[in-house]
Amino acid sequence: MTEKDRLDRLDDDFIEAVLAMSSEEALEGISDDEIKAMRSRVSAAAGKLGRQRLANARAAMASEKGRPRPASNAQGAKALDEIRANDAVFNQKLTLAARNGGEGYEEDRASIEADLEELRQDEERGGRD
Repeated sequence: MTEKDRLDRLDDDFIEAVLAMSSEEALEGISDDEIKAMRSRVSAAAGKLGRQRLANARAAMASEKGRPRPASNAQGAKALDEIRANDAVFNQKLTLAARNGGEGYEEDRASIEADLEELRQDEERGGRD
């Protein structure tokens, strides 16, 4: 048996012993003041965690504010052109993606625009086929 296996076994045995204890046994030798202090630390840690999660959510929202929003299907190619005109980074990425697509990328664009037009028409019909 390796050292790690022995440590894992000791850890498992310790956890099993603690879980088998009654509440009275587990609290034996711990004062009420120590319990209050521990509860206070746990409460403070929970508050700190909550504040950190809120800060992370706010930061994520702030980073999303400047990003273009997806256009509805009815706006189609016009919306794509508007987004490209207002977002140089997006336009560059789209241009690079088209270039990497080879010579047939214009056919792909036409196909995408046709699909968007079909979806727009479907939306106008209320989704009926």
